[in-house]
Amino acid sequence: DRSTWVVRKPSDIFLFVPNLIGYTRIVLALLAFYFALSNPWVTAFFYSISYLLDAADGIAARKLNQTSNFGGVLDMVTDRFSTAGFLIILSHLYPQYNYLFILVVILDFTSHWFQMYSTLLTGEKHHKRAKSKYALLNFYYTFPYALFVFVLGSEMFLINLYIKRYEKEFGLTESLIRINNSLICFFSLPIFLGKQLMSIIQLISATEKVAEFDYVDKKNGASKAN
Repeated sequence: DRSTWVVRKPSDIFLFVPNLIGYTRIVLALLAFYFALSNPWVTAFFYSISYLLDAADGIAARKLNQTSNFGGVLDMVTDRFSTAGFLIILSHLYPQYNYLFILVVILDFTSHWFQMYSTLLTGEKHHKRAKSKYALLNFYYTFPYALFVFVLGSEMFLINLYIKRYEKEFGLTESLIRINNSLICFFSLPIFLGKQLMSIIQLISATEKVAEFDYVDKKNGASKAN
């Protein structure tokens, strides 16, 4: 019975089904990176499956009553290193855009780190449910399927770029090349850029929360001293 799930020891958390899915995602991503420059088919397949499983772990956690703080951190860390790893690969394949890929990695890590830290600092339960004064950020995290669409579109952009670089290896016809280019221009690229905007807003929101916490803390400290 999922409503009476018994955890007998701390290590049981590591064996929760959603966490096992998380480990699988890590293995698939690492395999994708390993074959990235030698076998595009394997890389595209493994990386795509790894990100599709990102939706499965959350569903499993809720269905089986196996949500956990460890699982939440595992999920976010897996997302961060997977995206960063693929961006590193793309920076090798598209050296002319190397600096832009570096900026995206930096923005992704810093915005999520500040968001996690501000959530813990202010006592909010989860970084995805943390309230913000910015309506767009609240929409991003709370509107049904908004986060899913942004993540899916953003990762599709990275995969579309990867496929574009290996068009011959994938055996794409002229029609398929046009379809891939259209997906980049009219779907995945706009969503990718939108996700970067959300990361910027998230970084601003989180840093303001930390600064506000420090202000109140200093103010209260000064009051006690007087």
